[in-house]
Amino acid sequence: WYQRRVRAINLIDNKGKMKPKNIANMMKHLKEKIKGQNPSKVSVAKFDDLQLGQNQDKALNCVLISSVVPNVKTPFVCICLDSNETCFAVNIYNIDSSKAPRLGDVLTIPLPQKYAVDVTLGNKSIKYGMIRVDSPLNFMINNRQLSKVSLAPLRLTTTALT
Repeated sequence: WYQRRVRAINLIDNKGKMKPKNIANMMKHLKEKIKGQNPSKVSVAKFDDLQLGQNQDKALNCVLISSVVPNVKTPFVCICLDSNETCFAVNIYNIDSSKAPRLGDVLTIPLPQKYAVDVTLGNKSIKYGMIRVDSPLNFMINNRQLSKVSLAPLRLTTTALT
């Protein structure tokens, strides 16, 4: 958990360790995908315009620039950029790893839940922004809604009493 958090923070601070040319290509890809979206009842907001907590009547578009490999007990963590090149984390819960978004995918998150994360690592306090997605059914990848097949399989663990 600690190592994953440190890795995510480093990726956010360094914009996924991407070169400026690659970031420019990602931004171009994001703008092209946004143009192809159908207008809806929600307004598109940038990360910095979102309030903490759930944002009603808003949607967030971003491009995935990096990810932190999940283990079984944690969410899929991606590092994303919005159209202002603001870098932030997106935690996606309950997604099957084979259906998770990939590098360069454009994510559209309606009603985004924004959190401010404050972590102390050693004697250093680090703050960063995060979006929480509770289910893969609650966002789109490249303008496509995911189906129930994208949900992580349920796991039941039992222990015998002796």
